Parts: sequence; structure tokens; C-alpha cells
Amino acid sequence: MEIKELNLMEMEEIYHSRMKEDFPPSELRPFSSIRQLTQAGLYRSFGCYDEKGLAGYGAFAMAEGAPAVLLDYYAVDADRRGQGIGSRFLPGLKEALGPAGAPFLLIEVESLESAKTPQETAERARRIRFYKGCGCRETGVCSYLFGVEYRIMVLPLEGGAIADSQVEEALMGVYRTIVPPLVGPGEEAFTRVCRCYRR
Repeated sequence: MEIKELNLMEMEEIYHSRMKEDFPPSELRPFSSIRQLTQAGLYRSFGCYDEKGLAGYGAFAMAEGAPAVLLDYYAVDADRRGQGIGSRFLPGLKEALGPAGAPFLLIEVESLESAKTPQETAERARRIRFYKGCGCRETGVCSYLFGVEYRIMVLPLEGGAIADSQVEEALMGVYRTIVPPLVGPGEEAFTRVCRCYRR
């Protein structure tokens, strides 16, 4: 398995050929946003390749002026799920990020409490178990973003304890970088679609 950082052209191809199938339209940011953040040095994308080609991809958003990294998108090829690719890819991404300057990686998982059906609850619980199996841990931090409630998990990138106050501060730093281009300037526009809180 090889992990390679993607250039904008490669990421745009994946966006149109894969991401539009892997994620619902409500969760997919416009590619113009990805392009703008990438060109500003605030977004990095990686592909996971094996003998069959692209097996998965991951994309990360970063905070402007602060050491924070958020896993924005993560997916494994639909035909190859359940084969252990995802659980090998995520730790590999941790290494590929290199000296990101952040002590941990932030991961949003949809909250169990906001699930509307038993099937949704089971799927969300499965995701949480997957991330825990990759070395991530749950925090007491939650967020509300564009109508979706998330629990926040972290994957340590270096040693040391991680306080919920650090997680909340880092997450807000990323949100203040990636949300305003989508909703327009101003605190009112931001707080209408985004907030962080602790359980």
C-alpha cells in the first residue's frame, strides 16, 4: 500500500469521480472551496494506492495561524471495504502528514444521540468503533455544523495528554478558517451554522 499526497488536479478528478458518490450533497463542500484552501496551504489531500489503483483517500483542513488539523473526508473504495484498508490507511495518513505542527488530529463523528433510526445509530456506532480501533479516542467536545451534531474524537500525533479545552480551541480554529468562505463574513453568519460545546 502506498500513500501519496495529491495535487489539485488529482484531487479534482477524485472529487468528481468518487466523492460525489461517497458523500451526500449536503456533506460535500464545493470544489472551489477545496481549491482555495489548498492554494492557501490550509488543505492537504492524500490517496491510498494498491495494485488495483486508488483504494481510498483522505483530506485534511487546517487552521489559519494555529496548529490544528481536521479530517475533512475519509473514504475507502466501496468494492474494497471490510478488507482492512481503512484501518491501515489512517495510521499511514498520520505519518504522511509529517510535521503538521499539531499535537493531534481532529475527527468528527455524527453523534449517536441525534440518530433518527436504529440503523443510523448502528452505523454511527460502527464508525466510532472503527476510529477507536485506529488509536483515536473520544473527547467531551461536540460541535454543531450546518445542522449536523458531531462528537469529536482525536488521534494523537505526538505524546502528551490532550485536554478538552485544547480540542475545543483547535476545532474552532479550523472552523473559523473553513466555514466563513461558505457562509460569508461576520460573526452572525458563522454562529448560525457553527458552534462547539462540551458534554
